[in-house]
Amino acid sequence: MTNLYANPYDISQSGFYFETPEQFHEKMDAAPYEEVEIDYIDGQNPRLFAEAGINQSNIDCWFDELEHIDDYEDEAIAISYLLDTGYDLEEAIAKHEDVMIWRGTARDYAAELIEQTTDINGLGWLANYIDYEAIARDMQLNSEISEIEYDVWVTNCQNF
Repeated sequence: MTNLYANPYDISQSGFYFETPEQFHEKMDAAPYEEVEIDYIDGQNPRLFAEAGINQSNIDCWFDELEHIDDYEDEAIAISYLLDTGYDLEEAIAKHEDVMIWRGTARDYAAELIEQTTDINGLGWLANYIDYEAIARDMQLNSEISEIEYDVWVTNCQNF
């Protein structure tokens, strides 16, 4: 469960902690102010919270769609990637399943891709000369794959 804090813009007022949308709306209705900044206090997904730009207007979306997602899950990585490429929060949530994530090195991805799409056994001794490092480097330069964090790659970048 995520612990959040509603910090009023009026510095003469005190804010409140909350863990559910019901608590937030109930306390906001009773508060003498109308606008707050939402601060992340504790939970499993501070990076997703920050990437999503959670605020007073989209706090319900946080609880409905994102709170259950850990920062290191593929779903969170895909949503963050789409937000970074210019999608708004609703679009990123809707399209996140289209993002293909690879965990491992770019070389390993290139090797697996070649092995899945090419009859390497048919190449015989020539298969020993396939330069997977060069293939991976070319895929990066062509923006076919993109490293999101250490050894976490989006492998269908050109679709976005």
